[in-house]
Amino acid sequence: MRIWIVLLVSMSALISPFGATTFLPAMNVLREVLDISASQVNVAVTTYMIAQAFAPAFMGALSDSSGRRLAFIICFIIFFVANIGLALQTNYIALLLLRILQAMGGTAGIALSYAVVADVSTSAERGVYMGYAGAGILAGPAFGPTIGGILAQYLGWRSTFWFLVIYAGVLLVLFVFFFPETCRNIVGNGSIPPSGLNRSVISCIQARKNRLQRPSDVERIKPPKRKFTLPNPLVTFRICLEKESGIILLYNGLFFTAMMTTVYGIPYIYGKTYNLSELHLGLCFIANGVGSMASSLTMGHIVDWNFRRHAKLAGMPIIKGQQQDLTNFNIERVRLEIVLPSHVIGTIGLLIFGWTVHYGTHIAFPEIGLVVIGFGISGAYNITNNLLIDLHRDVPAATTAAVNFARCLLSAGGAAAIIPMVNAMGVGWTFTFMAAVSLLLFGVAVWIMKFGMAWRLEKAERGSREMEEKERGKGP
Repeated sequence: MRIWIVLLVSMSALISPFGATTFLPAMNVLREVLDISASQVNVAVTTYMIAQAFAPAFMGALSDSSGRRLAFIICFIIFFVANIGLALQTNYIALLLLRILQAMGGTAGIALSYAVVADVSTSAERGVYMGYAGAGILAGPAFGPTIGGILAQYLGWRSTFWFLVIYAGVLLVLFVFFFPETCRNIVGNGSIPPSGLNRSVISCIQARKNRLQRPSDVERIKPPKRKFTLPNPLVTFRICLEKESGIILLYNGLFFTAMMTTVYGIPYIYGKTYNLSELHLGLCFIANGVGSMASSLTMGHIVDWNFRRHAKLAGMPIIKGQQQDLTNFNIERVRLEIVLPSHVIGTIGLLIFGWTVHYGTHIAFPEIGLVVIGFGISGAYNITNNLLIDLHRDVPAATTAAVNFARCLLSAGGAAAIIPMVNAMGVGWTFTFMAAVSLLLFGVAVWIMKFGMAWRLEKAERGSREMEEKERGKGP
């Protein structure tokens, strides 16, 4: 069952990057059709990223309070409707407004997917499952443009949005019929039966069969009544303002921005140097996806191995299916020991890509750079996401919404800046600047590894003192 759940959320994770990137190869065609500039088309990318920075704060809080199923279904419906509108729109304002709506629906691929993985796995085994779920999010920016390039070349730019309509419809059916509720606030460790919209169609059919076959047994197992609580999106922003989490989010968001800025800059950068068709341009994104998927599917095993190694050294038992007490366990060091080599690899990839394009080498060389970028940066991104969930296991959706808030705002800035930077500095020096920023971020990662546990214990002690003061204030 757990593999099936992770497979479904990995599929759902694709809708966010697909929504952002499938139309990238058609940007030049779209510019001509709508009679707008390259910078205006780029605003459609930036608008999507900004909208997607804020939407998960609400959807993540909704899923933590009312269940993952409800939030997924709402997101898929919004995404489905938005893409119908985008396929039919004929002017620039409609494009921007519908991109905002599309981004709101794409929340399902971000805040909710990682939250489901946190529901069904423990800290000791989460690396592998986070890698599987992350494969969708990280492969999307590569394979989305590839699919978009093929569709735009042979069926026109509108077909890229009709493809997303079909994909959202398939996901909606799969989740309505087959996806079980996983939120621990709703079903606990799986022992509490869900009710209402938290039940899949298949589980309802199965329950009906059980009632007919064993009515006396079913009567004894009734779902408890739950009080409805309004989602609180402020939880996401409180996580952003915490000392340790805020620093990790800054590191995570800025380093991931380097990869997304590269991806969003490919149509313009390759267009100037290699003069590719929409189809061939779309195929060029595969390299980054290969690197990202390779990282997601392999680094998770290394992350879990390192956790087991440190747990053994600390004398902490690992019991399958049981969460570990991380209070006095240096989880920051455990995770970031694997991040640091990934960080170095990603930084080298930025330099390879920038200077091979700068000197107009054969396109195979910058493509190698994209593979290296994908492997290194994706690895660091997935592992720091894992660390943040370790620090906030009670609100995993709000935590991944915080990750998304930082990532999307910073990536929006990167997407808006890449063309002016390349025009002003040249491709080589633009990516050298990005590598220099990456070098500074390496120092931030070391800083977190050294002081993160102390910050966490300090926060826990402060929380305990505040709780004691509140209890004393209530009196006898």
